[in-house]
Amino acid sequence: RILVENMGDVDADGLKSAAEHLVGTLQDPAAVILGSSPGDGKVSLVAAFSPGVVKLGVQAGKFVGGIAKLCGGGGGGKPNFAQAGGRKPENLPDALEKARAEIVAALSSKAS
Repeated sequence: RILVENMGDVDADGLKSAAEHLVGTLQDPAAVILGSSPGDGKVSLVAAFSPGVVKLGVQAGKFVGGIAKLCGGGGGGKPNFAQAGGRKPENLPDALEKARAEIVAALSSKAS
């Protein structure tokens, strides 16, 4: 299960709570990637991966850092949960599309 969503103007704490809740409710393996533009030229990104995704060798920290670069920022975290930020909210839709394509490709190649 893969969920990639633009959450509008939700702040970083709200994204974190939503991602943790969603990854806990989805069947393993699951990947949740959420982004938002909380205002003032800011972007927030969160990636939460279930144990099955991490076992396949896909790490949230490395994944979200690459996506954040598209939004003029960076970040990272643990293999199962990571946060990032950026300064180019206009790039968020494209970054989330890239995130969706990359996570689908990574999981389909590792699972087969």
